Amino acid sequence: MTKLLHIIATPRGDDSSTLQISRLLLNLLRDEHPAWAFDELNLTEEEIPSLTTKRVDGKYTLLSGKQLFGEERESWDTITHEIHRFLSADFYVISTPMWNFSIPYFLKQYIDVITQPKYLFQYTKTGVEGLAKNKKMVVVTSSGGDYASEKTKSLDFLEPYLQLIFGFIGIKDITFIKAEPMDMGEQKKEEALKRAEEKVKAIIYSFHSKMTQ
Repeated sequence: MTKLLHIIATPRGDDSSTLQISRLLLNLLRDEHPAWAFDELNLTEEEIPSLTTKRVDGKYTLLSGKQLFGEERESWDTITHEIHRFLSADFYVISTPMWNFSIPYFLKQYIDVITQPKYLFQYTKTGVEGLAKNKKMVVVTSSGGDYASEKTKSLDFLEPYLQLIFGFIGIKDITFIKAEPMDMGEQKKEEALKRAEEKVKAIIYSFHSKMTQ
């Protein structure tokens, strides 16, 4: 069974423009694939473990080839729980606004927690090998400003970072749906949402065409 993990990185709930778009995508995917399993991870509501001294020490103990025991083992298990939940999915939807030209801190924390050697990547004689292969990802994002022009696109650190870090762990099939600008007038906001919604529909059509070929 195909499993989709929806990772939410916005605290705005029903007021979130990002979630407005991703919910359209998810509803269409549910209609298209009723047999899929859908899991939701809200990073603003669920407690994601911190990389404390004890957990980092445990990481390097494991990397040295030794075993963990007792409290150190239990502490590290909270990390592997998040990693296994992530790896159990075949398809990801990430809903994240742009904050200060990049991603919100709770999404960065989550990425730092799960991106561990021997779990999501490994070093080989030919270089780094990502271990989260053959998976798809759609990133739905919105921003107050417009970062699509030649003058401003260099300020967008969100897309290149997510492309890099998830590509690093093996996820190469990543599609971005952007709604921008959202804070430069109501008309521009409505136009941005309409463009994003049209891209959602185009993506669903593309997925459908590939699966029926």
